[in-house]
Amino acid sequence: MKSFRFVLYPVIAAILQLSFINSAYSQIPGCTDPQATNFNPDATQNDGSCVYPTTSVPLTVVVNALPQEVNETSGLIHWNGGLWTHNDSFNPPELYKLDTLNGQILQTIIVSGVQNIDWEDIAQDETHIYIGDFGNNAGNRTDLKVLKISKTDIPASGNASVEPAIINFSYGDQNSFVSANRNNDYDCESMISYGDSLYLFTKNWVNQQTRLYALSKIPGNYEIFPNDNLNADGLITGADIQDGGEIVLIGYKNYNPFMWLLFDFQGSDFFGGNKRRINFTGVLGIQSEGIGYSFGSNVFISSEKTAVNPAKLFKLNTLQWTYSTSTGIEEMVPHPDSTQGMLIYPNPNNGNFNIEFDKPCSKSVFSSELYSASGNLLQRNAGHSGNCVTGMSFTGLTNGLYLLRCYSAEKVFSARFMVCN
Repeated sequence: MKSFRFVLYPVIAAILQLSFINSAYSQIPGCTDPQATNFNPDATQNDGSCVYPTTSVPLTVVVNALPQEVNETSGLIHWNGGLWTHNDSFNPPELYKLDTLNGQILQTIIVSGVQNIDWEDIAQDETHIYIGDFGNNAGNRTDLKVLKISKTDIPASGNASVEPAIINFSYGDQNSFVSANRNNDYDCESMISYGDSLYLFTKNWVNQQTRLYALSKIPGNYEIFPNDNLNADGLITGADIQDGGEIVLIGYKNYNPFMWLLFDFQGSDFFGGNKRRINFTGVLGIQSEGIGYSFGSNVFISSEKTAVNPAKLFKLNTLQWTYSTSTGIEEMVPHPDSTQGMLIYPNPNNGNFNIEFDKPCSKSVFSSELYSASGNLLQRNAGHSGNCVTGMSFTGLTNGLYLLRCYSAEKVFSARFMVCN
């Protein structure tokens, strides 16, 4: 028995070591996004290395001229059936609720006991609204703060006055406080709420990057240090986060507006996932300032009044760029109202693919509808005949994300697929 144990222990150790090695090598790092130019179909772990083609799109105008009370709109969130915004430096310390269809002011909330030194962004969680009084064009402020307002203090309708709690902070890595107007890297206009912290994205006038800081939501005094940085190639002026873990950063360079999409990241490692820049066309001279998600991947964007443009409101859907589709045939994607799913493969494809209905299924006649990523119906076809597995073909599809729905007599099936020609 002693001899047996002596031999067995090294064997077990070798097995455990081999198991550890196999586990370590089971993950293949690389770019996992099929839309990237360096997509690696063998990669199983996103290492943040994805590179994307230059992308330029137009913005949809919702309101061509916002009310003059919000000419200097600087932050944006969607809450309680409307858009909430505020003005920046030395305007009245007020929040405004705007109608999402026409931009008209529905409510005005006075934030009492404070000044609007330079309110630059607004964020929210389930219970509170946060206003960032951290605009710092000259880089010499020593009174940076975030105002914390309870949502229960804001009525469902009608004007009101609220008292904020104060979160004071300073940058622990800032050594010089000499005034340098628009020539420093300690300005800030962007903030999101995530978990138990607020996250600030700086507006770097000199190096055109943005640094990321975490700040406690608990009122008090804090010294904060940078967690990471992104080469934004422009001035970051607003931010928001989607519940599903997608972040939008709005900004401009030489008054050409753009947006950064951050997605497929882990935890608060926001710059560790995919980083895709979207340039906006047809809006030269727009000073984009606020951005906020409404429902799903729909975002609103506000711009302040300039010498050539009134304050405006735009909208956009980000799903076509951030949807991460499975590249295998192992994942069923059920329709939300169905108990069965449908599989599309290969995925991505060029518009020609197979569909496989979740079992049990039988030979039947079904109809189909094809939708774009923004929800527009592109094609409707009737009279398909197929078994559990059948082929389908759509011609003329451009690269992007699509939704296919199939209707049988008993069920509705749905799956998304990516076209990469």
